[in-house]
Amino acid sequence: MLRAAAAEVTAEQAAARLSSAAASLSGVFAVDKPPGISCTGLLDYFKRNAGHGRGSVPFAEHFARERHLRQTGKKIRRRKCALPLRVGHGGTLDVEAAGVLVVGVGSGCKLLGGYLAGEKSYLATARLGAATDSYDAEGTITAVGGAADVTGGALQAAIPRFVGQVMQSPPVYSALRVNGKRLYEYARSGEPIPSDIKQRLVSIGAIALLHFEHPATGERLGTRVALPPQYSDYYTSGRYAWADGAGEPQVGAAMPPFANCPALPRFQILIQSGGGVYVRSLVHDLGAAVGSHAAMTSLVRMAQGPMRLGRDTVAVDDLPYIDRLVEAMRHTNAIVKRSELAAAEQEKGCTPATPAE
Repeated sequence: MLRAAAAEVTAEQAAARLSSAAASLSGVFAVDKPPGISCTGLLDYFKRNAGHGRGSVPFAEHFARERHLRQTGKKIRRRKCALPLRVGHGGTLDVEAAGVLVVGVGSGCKLLGGYLAGEKSYLATARLGAATDSYDAEGTITAVGGAADVTGGALQAAIPRFVGQVMQSPPVYSALRVNGKRLYEYARSGEPIPSDIKQRLVSIGAIALLHFEHPATGERLGTRVALPPQYSDYYTSGRYAWADGAGEPQVGAAMPPFANCPALPRFQILIQSGGGVYVRSLVHDLGAAVGSHAAMTSLVRMAQGPMRLGRDTVAVDDLPYIDRLVEAMRHTNAIVKRSELAAAEQEKGCTPATPAE
């Protein structure tokens, strides 16, 4: 009995030390956000499990709960976290988007403003021949057709008009606030969408057409970049899986079953942009520019500032482990310092020295 009591005290002390270490975390790191969960949901998991290590709730369990609540339309109510951990992120990724999410902890939150406005890189895939109310594969089809005569050359010719300082209309399913309320709240509740949604000036540095494929004409351009397996499986299975005999997309139908319809032309683009750009809107507008309709079917943020997907990101399963987070913050500091040094040297017209390994 004494041994059991002593073990219990030891376990409580260890837990207290871990909680204390988690509460003292401060800095910036990047996490590889999976598709299917909101940034808020991901940060909620982090706050509740930081420092718990092997005793943490499996991320898959948290993911399944968030996904279920979202699909049933229930409001996700989050209980107050016992750990006083201040966290934030450097730029929202949509629920269905994946990739680099920069996270600030403690005093690191003060550094997030630079990431919000900073340069980002996105890899987007889209289908031609159908448009949706959300501008992506999650929405309801609002228009069909117009894809029969689209060519890769037409897409390539349309791209330059979307590069530079351009005016862009945000999707109605977005987190943008209008009259004190987020646009997606209007859309989901069925309330009339405010008519005074203003276009916004955004900066797009470059757009590269990586791949175009038209099943009806047989035209193929470029090479499609393969997504990591954990992403491609999500975007091609479950509600996004194509079923033979599903027919053709129709106005008013849900788009997910047609996201991988083999009869619809598809294209893939790589975008370099500043903050505030809606890639869904860009895809929608590109479709209109070639006389068709388009809906984004996948989106991966490949980079944010100097942070690159894979090279500089931790996995969601690393979030409960203090040592891994501390190492990730050190890595981020080193990456940022090297980036700042390279920028300073470039401004002087010098070639930066390669740091010793």
